[in-house]
Amino acid sequence: MASASELVETIRGWAECVNEKRWDDLSKYMCPTYNQNGKDYTPESWATHVKEQVAPELGGDVRINEDSIMVDEEAQCVALSMWFKFQPKKPFLGFEPTGRDVWLIEHGFIWFAEGKLSRALFVINSDHMRSQLSSPNGELAPDLISEYPVPKAEAPLSRARLEEVYRAYVDTVNGRRTKTDYAKYVNQPEAALNNRALARRIVEDTLAAIPDLHVTIHHLIADERSQRLAVWLEFRGTPIKDYAGLVADGRTVSFNEHATYQFVDGKIQRIWGVMDLDAARRQQKPSKCPAVVLGL
Repeated sequence: MASASELVETIRGWAECVNEKRWDDLSKYMCPTYNQNGKDYTPESWATHVKEQVAPELGGDVRINEDSIMVDEEAQCVALSMWFKFQPKKPFLGFEPTGRDVWLIEHGFIWFAEGKLSRALFVINSDHMRSQLSSPNGELAPDLISEYPVPKAEAPLSRARLEEVYRAYVDTVNGRRTKTDYAKYVNQPEAALNNRALARRIVEDTLAAIPDLHVTIHHLIADERSQRLAVWLEFRGTPIKDYAGLVADGRTVSFNEHATYQFVDGKIQRIWGVMDLDAARRQQKPSKCPAVVLGL
């Protein structure tokens, strides 16, 4: 079993290979079969994917920049956030090139086998990129985890307790008790932010549009030192009114979210979440919302 430091070193070595276009060296860091978002690659076919599909989408070049890494040594898994800054040279997400930089944020989980990358789940900030591309005021910088210093905690929670509190928080959403119990789990509930938007408003608006919404926790990593927790969630429900590009057509949709939570003294203080709403939109109107062929 690889140590936490070895897993981080592997991730950084893998990223360096991509940044320096040392495709032949990727095999040192990747299993013979690497599965990303349900699709199998060899190190060679994945390198071809990045070189011939991802890089052209990002204007001809690609560079991985590390934002946050959290490790679960027992599960041989890391939760990863990274960012790219690029200038599209051709139509991207339905917008013509503007000559302006665009921030792409990618969050996900990577699993290892014998110390090498084996499987990954990633989601990107498609809606935020659309806002950047459509904004006449230029760059809309993201809310990066690395720019937020770890706050001092008077009463830090153990890893097990972080998981327990978070699962209880999700239960309040599934049990529709947010109006009465939200403040039990969130510091300053009327001010807590999720990517600079009010976290409580996001929860309330989502439940109002999808009243039968159910949230399932699929993967979770808690870090006692930083009092942070990363999670991969699945949302499932039937919209009863138009919301975030979804329409009330009677269809049940499902989509994923990767989110990182900052806890302070036992309560959530800040959230960095990315929802794959494009996946839900494609379930309703597949011809109008094509998949974005990206992912590293």
